[in-house]
Formats: sequence, structure tokens, C-alpha cells
Amino acid sequence: MPDATIDLGALTIAEASTRIAAGTLSPLALTEAAFARIDATNPRINTFVRLMRASAIAEAEAAEARAHTSSRLGPLDGIPFAVKDLFDTAGVVTAAGTSAYRERVPTEDATAVRRLREAGAVLLGKTNTHELALGGTTNNVHHGPTRNPWRLDRVPGGSSGGSGAALAAGQALGALGTDTGGSIRIPAAFCGVTGHKPSYGLVGRGGVVPLSLTLDHAGPMARTALDCALILDVLAGYDARDPDSVERPSESFSTGIDRDIRGLRVAVIPSLVEGSSEATLAAFEAGLDVLRGLGVTVGTVEPMAGHDEWRASINGLLVAEGASYIAHILRERPQTIGESVRRRMLTGLDISATAYIKMLAQRAMIERMFEASLREGEFDAYVTPTSPQPAEPIVADPNADSEPPTKFRITTVFDLTRQPSISVPAGFDGDGMPIGFMISGARWTDALVLRIAHAFQQATTHHAQRPTP
Repeated sequence: MPDATIDLGALTIAEASTRIAAGTLSPLALTEAAFARIDATNPRINTFVRLMRASAIAEAEAAEARAHTSSRLGPLDGIPFAVKDLFDTAGVVTAAGTSAYRERVPTEDATAVRRLREAGAVLLGKTNTHELALGGTTNNVHHGPTRNPWRLDRVPGGSSGGSGAALAAGQALGALGTDTGGSIRIPAAFCGVTGHKPSYGLVGRGGVVPLSLTLDHAGPMARTALDCALILDVLAGYDARDPDSVERPSESFSTGIDRDIRGLRVAVIPSLVEGSSEATLAAFEAGLDVLRGLGVTVGTVEPMAGHDEWRASINGLLVAEGASYIAHILRERPQTIGESVRRRMLTGLDISATAYIKMLAQRAMIERMFEASLREGEFDAYVTPTSPQPAEPIVADPNADSEPPTKFRITTVFDLTRQPSISVPAGFDGDGMPIGFMISGARWTDALVLRIAHAFQQATTHHAQRPTP
């Protein structure tokens, strides 16, 4: 029987790992508690679309045996994880949230999944995603909507909404997500958890169903920045299956995360902050005060001053590349893709090569200017709200184009720049919905971004608050 004393909603990966190492927490009991929590809450929240119960129990039993013989594989050994249904899992359907792939059974794990398995993680199952990762509600026409554990009538964000909601609901301690325009960070912000989009090329995307290889990032989601760092320690590394993977010296993102951040300088980008909701602005200003209290200097900068419509390229890149990967489905079996996503993807088939090349050049220019702005201003990181507003209500029709047009206005910037970017909980609005605070840095400064986020969380308690779904 599951151990009723295990409060999954209160445990972090770091805490659970310490207890497993000390012999006071059983990986098998932890996994059974996770499944009990899923069984109790998933009918209401709809986070998991496919459970891997038998293999997870076997993985937990193996982790328990290693714990008994003091031969644990690392901090993730025996920790229950949720896997977004974009990551291939050998022998288990990976459908990317679409009926077009409902019988797609990979023979090989995605690189990130393989790395988690090699680290001893327990993989509970596949989480719901916005169809083909093209959207921010996770209101999936084939699987139904995932609901926000803080308020069941609100979206969890997307497209990694199933992973974000699973963490908030206490169904898992860690999760895999992908981020092309904000799909790790928006669900993290809306669900009151932490999500890190790594530097482009740091985490291999081999075996991840693509949306836009120019913009796609794979990364960790968890309760805290420390937990994300522990996951990134495992996920980071060269991936021969990913043409954009970068071979870099090995680095620990959790080692040194406790170092003082006094003396660092961060920059607010006013044009990204303006237009945010009143509650979002209040939480953001309070977050800046937290950083100031930690000895951080806060300034302002406009990396794209003098450039108009500089973010216009992202939607074109998304749909042009996304449509090219599934062109045969759009032409031969369009009915297998939901109407809303199909409609957006079809526009990608009409984008000319000339327009596409211009968008690629614009993206590269934006990256250069955001990198230069940090160097020339002697700033260590950018700080912004994660999204201009908290989670919106779920609409009845999953094919309705009802998302607030500004939802991804801030997060998309850091997919274009390919810089590391993390969302941490920063407070709540008047309806009790979580609000995110985002920290972004120069490429390859993931350890620094995680360190700032960790210091923020050491000085706040927002990340420790949990819903009661």
C-alpha cells in the first residue's frame, strides 16, 4: 500500500534524494505514492495521457536496491518524473498530442529520456501537451483540456501544460518540457512551479518531435531552481542525434548554486514589462525588491532600441518549419490534426523561401543584440515578468483561437536569442493564480541564471505554496 505519510506536494527532488540516501525514504514507496496521487487527481486535472506503471515500478525497485547497497547513481536515482508526450519512449506511444501519431511507437528513447533512465529516474508516464506543441493552453482536441490545479477552470499554460500541472498537483517531483516560444516557462509561471529553458544546444533534442528546430529547446521543470539544476546536470551534454547540439566542457549546474549573488547587476527591459496586468507588475516590483535586498543592482536597458516589429519573425519561423515536418500529413491526412492547429500549420506551407531566409537573419540579429547589450552594459542578466498576465479561463471549444495575444510576448524573445531563461514563482493575483518572475542571461550562463533564481527562492516562499486540487 502507498505510504500515506509521504506528502508529494511538499517534497523537492533535493529533499527526497537526501532522504533516500539516508534510508528514510523508499523509492518504491515514493513511486507508489505518486501513482496514488495520479489516480486520485488525474480524473479532474487530466495531466497524464499515458501511464507507464509497470516499468516505473520496476525502475523504483531497482533504485531501492541500489539505495540499500549505497550504490545510488546520483541525486535523481529513485525520483518520479513526468515526461511530456513529445519525447520518444521506447516501446511506448509518443503521439505529440495529435491523432496523426496515435500509433507511433518509437524503438529508441529520446536522448533526454535515456539520460534520465541512466541516472536512475523513475518515469511515471507521458503528459498532455498542446497538439504538436503549437499553442499555450494544453486544451487538446484529442485528449481534452489539462486543468490548472490552482483553479480547475483555468489553463495550465502550454505547450508543456501537462508537465507543469503534474508538478503543481504533486503527481511528480520532476518533469521534461520543451520550449519554442515559452512552453516550459509559461506553464511554470501559470502553475506556480519552476521551469528552465537552457541555452540553445546545451540539452540534446534527439528523439523529440520537432516544432521548430531553429527555436526548439528541451529542458527541466521542477519545484525549485536547485531541482532544475540537478536535472540539468544529467540532461546537458553533446547529442549526436541533434544537429544543433554543441559539444562543450562538462559543467555542474548544481555545484556552487548557493554562492552569494551580491554585487551582480541585472537589467529590466521596460518595453517587455509594459502592458502587464496590475497584479503581474506588483509581483514583478516585489521581485526586484527581493533582488535588491540580496545586494543585486537593478538597471534598465533596451537591447532593440530603434528597431520596430523586431519580434515578428517567431510565428513565421514556427509555422514554416512546423508545417515542413508534417507536410505529408497536412496534404494526405489533414483530418487527423485538430482544426485550430491545422489552420495555423497550413499557413506555414505558403511562406516563401525568401521570407523564411529573412526571418532566419532577423533571429540571428536579435540574438547578437541581446548578447551585446549585456556585455556593453556590464549586466549579468535580464529580469522580466514571465507572462504579462496570469492564466486565462479554459474555453469550451479547443479549436477556438482564444488565447490572449500577449501571453507569449516576453518568453518568445529568449527563444529567439537562444539564451538561458528560467521562470520562478513570484506571487499570486487576486484570484489566487500564480505569477512568474523570469531571469535570462547570456548564452552558456545557465549556472549563473540558476544561481540567481536559487537565491531568489531562498529569500521567498512562493515556490513552497501548493494548491489543493
